[in-house]
Amino acid sequence: MINFRPLCINAVTISDAWFQLIYNVLENGYIQKIQHGSFENEQYRFQYPGIAVYIEKPWQDIIPQIPPHLCIPSPTTMEYIENYFVDYLMNPELSENETYRYSSRIHHPMPKGGSQLDRVIELLRKSPLTNQAVIEVGTPVDLDVCYGNDGKLDPPCLRLIDFKVIPSENDLILTVTVYFRSWDLWAGFPTNLGGIELLKQYVCSETGLVNGPMYAYSSGAHIYGYQEELVKLRTLKSL
Repeated sequence: MINFRPLCINAVTISDAWFQLIYNVLENGYIQKIQHGSFENEQYRFQYPGIAVYIEKPWQDIIPQIPPHLCIPSPTTMEYIENYFVDYLMNPELSENETYRYSSRIHHPMPKGGSQLDRVIELLRKSPLTNQAVIEVGTPVDLDVCYGNDGKLDPPCLRLIDFKVIPSENDLILTVTVYFRSWDLWAGFPTNLGGIELLKQYVCSETGLVNGPMYAYSSGAHIYGYQEELVKLRTLKSL
């Protein structure tokens, strides 16, 4: 029987949150045949009905740790995350055949000049306690215009990035909230959140705010069938 309740994770670091999610996904997720998008009619996935994740210190221990004796690679590296931040979150120029990238939405030109990110930074400088410092990554036309490299429709998985400032004693703490419509937990989760943490640090440097925690939500967080054995190995559930 499917458990429809969301899994709520309280974690200290991104690596901690990643491990808790993959540890529980085989027991608390449901099996879904992929009918559309990536791996269409080729793969299945174990998917959560919903996840809500709180990460207290996302700047620490970003890279998932894999015990050496397991002989499997970590799903990401700090170098890869830094390149992801530079190329996919900060560089809006599209490559050949690309219809979008997160950065082309984050840095989308605004009617009054600047980009979405510029506007968010401006808002946080002038009125840090605003509820309007939101970057929209998804758009209404994505279901018609966003194609992946395989030629199939593949609208952005990341839909929004919401910056909020929480007053705490003498400091103004910058938090970030993200929502993913679909999320590869094994490989995507640590890279995506590592890059978004670097983006949050950049916003802090531009606004003078204090770096704070992270919140993440998804109704489509999953591992693919081909990752099942890796998850069992890492969580020692195949031993």
